[in-house]
Amino acid sequence: MMAPPAWLPKAVSVDGEYHEVVARLYKIFETDFKVARPRLGPLLVWWDKQILPGEQYEEGFWHLITREDNRTGERLHDPRRAERLPWCGPTIRHHDDPAVTVWDYREAGGNTRTYVWLEQFDYVIILEKKLTRRYGEVAFLVTAYHVDGEDHRKSLRRKFENRRL
Repeated sequence: MMAPPAWLPKAVSVDGEYHEVVARLYKIFETDFKVARPRLGPLLVWWDKQILPGEQYEEGFWHLITREDNRTGERLHDPRRAERLPWCGPTIRHHDDPAVTVWDYREAGGNTRTYVWLEQFDYVIILEKKLTRRYGEVAFLVTAYHVDGEDHRKSLRRKFENRRL
């Protein structure tokens, strides 16, 4: 495995009381997205700012630290995603670095998503271009996660091979 790029922060510990861990992670999210306002090339990066009833944080944040349970549909804490949260903003900002592979892929539903893959470190970010009235086209942050397992890597490689040119 290659050495991490100088711009890639270390993963963070997700040990401790859950609500304290989430509060620490949210501070990283605030710094990297609300303050730094990353761009994917010329496009502003947006995220789902909706806060569901009973929740304290935006849906876009939850999608970076939790994963959906296929049986229940609930979002459950995903320690591997959460500890890599500090990688999301910097990877987007450094999407043109040789350590990062970026491509557009037309999904089965017809929408085109942009994949930003830090392949050597098993981390992928998925964005979707959306048109807004005020800002024009933006890159909407769908999710980001730790790529766990060879089947998942193969799936991403297939999407890269079948990317939109």
